[in-house]
Amino acid sequence: MAEHESKIKKLVVNEFGEDPLKINELPLKRVPDYMRGKGGIWFWTGAMISIAFLYQVVTGLILLLYYNPADAYNSTEYIINNVPYGALISATHLYGAYAMIVLVYIHMYRNYFHAAYKKPRQIQWILGVILLALTLGVAFFGYSMPGDVLAYDATNVGRGIAGSIPMLGNTLVAIVFGNGTTTSLFQRMLGLHIILAGLIGLLFGLHFYLAESNNMMPGLREAGYKAPAVEKDDSKYREWYPYNFAFMIQLSLFVIGFIILIPSVIALLPNVPTLFSPFPSVSPSSPLAAYVPPYPPWFLLMIYKAVDFFNFTGQYSYLNAYGPLIANTVFGGIPLLYFIIVPFIDRSKDLHPLSRPIITSFGILGIIYMAILSAWGALTPGVPIPPTTVAMVLVPPFVVVVVGMMVLSRLYKEQKLTVTSEKLLGSFVIFAAILVFALVTFAQNISAFLYHTSALNLVSTIFTGGVTMFAAVGTMKSADKYTEMENSPQNKKERPVRKPVGMNPTTASIVSAVLVVISLLILVLIAQLNPITGAMTFGVGIGIDLIIAGIVLRIYRLTYYHE
Repeated sequence: MAEHESKIKKLVVNEFGEDPLKINELPLKRVPDYMRGKGGIWFWTGAMISIAFLYQVVTGLILLLYYNPADAYNSTEYIINNVPYGALISATHLYGAYAMIVLVYIHMYRNYFHAAYKKPRQIQWILGVILLALTLGVAFFGYSMPGDVLAYDATNVGRGIAGSIPMLGNTLVAIVFGNGTTTSLFQRMLGLHIILAGLIGLLFGLHFYLAESNNMMPGLREAGYKAPAVEKDDSKYREWYPYNFAFMIQLSLFVIGFIILIPSVIALLPNVPTLFSPFPSVSPSSPLAAYVPPYPPWFLLMIYKAVDFFNFTGQYSYLNAYGPLIANTVFGGIPLLYFIIVPFIDRSKDLHPLSRPIITSFGILGIIYMAILSAWGALTPGVPIPPTTVAMVLVPPFVVVVVGMMVLSRLYKEQKLTVTSEKLLGSFVIFAAILVFALVTFAQNISAFLYHTSALNLVSTIFTGGVTMFAAVGTMKSADKYTEMENSPQNKKERPVRKPVGMNPTTASIVSAVLVVISLLILVLIAQLNPITGAMTFGVGIGIDLIIAGIVLRIYRLTYYHE
């Protein structure tokens, strides 16, 4: 127990014991302290996904009490305009799905670049890829359920892709989209949404079981950049309760707080773009529906835009019926298949990204192409793109990334990238120079794009924006590493021993008390709001209160757990 342990904690321990919930008796793995320290958040992206999923289950069950597939649009509007806090629940359920999708991508790519698909985690990885596909599927059906014009556009895109599948197309359309009536359509949307959510829950349970069985993957440095990378249990590691337990509660407060806060703030802003509005668009029968661009969900914009690449003409026009299927296969099916089989392609024991240049290149290109195609689809929805333009946009990033990674890989294998203080200082100067040049070029490209919207201007803007971000991060990281190397001894394989951190208990109590008072004042103010007309303002207050609670718990951990 900490020397300055609070009286409240002593009372709780005396009354309930050290582990009242018997959590430490569960087969939960203990983890090193650095996984809860600075930068350790990257080890917990899977936990954040599970938090978002649980929030989705709770809010989804509440919405299910009021949703009527026979009158989808009006029942959705009723939830928003007549159910107490219905607007908040509906908006945060939508943005909770968005958060879950973003976190799944972050989790997958983080593990991909760290080669977490290697032995002994092959099955765990494959389940993760399947969970990504199911997450996109459940989000698609959920996005379609409000019955607004965007829902009809989304289902029309899905119907076109399913219908283009030879022999099975009509059967799939009937199974997934019903018999042509509005009621059957939204009954299917609701049923498939629930079924896929249930599958996610089951597969996630197996995924979590394998993660615990295989032990958490340590950092690449701790693993010596070689597989199998397994974090072995150590008696020096702290117990799951209260250390990991408190960290998970803190993480939950932050994740749910932001899921509630972000859409609540967006809902109060004027002129929010249709793609990101937390509320449904107009009814398909409204005269205003003709003015709404035929957007699918933003997370499927890349597939939607790819359909425009396969607008066949002339003697190949007969292939137009298969255009959606080809686009979905090339830009959806093949990448998904690649991620599933990558554990059997990359069978080396090397974990460092530069030891696997082609594999790493494909991951970087996946992110680049997702960004380009999504932005392209948002700016030019439904506009056919000739093959020459497609090649001019997609080929240069491929060449630059693959060639660049091959060069870096060769330098790495020849040990010419060994970090020294002189190299760090030189890289800082280089990154700073690139940053200045990139900022100027990025500003020019934005001006050119705003003056003339074109695919090439779009790619130039995205590319220079990426270079600017890369240079900014490189400048910051090289400066940090240079300072760290100058002030502490180098250790190439083992993480430097962290000095205990902490906060004076008196200071912590004062800061926490101030934050609690602010939180209570916010709670008193929002409690007076109308639960229907003031639901989104209420959401802003609740989101801030949850984040404040997370900060208070962070201060407590810093003060009494010294982490």
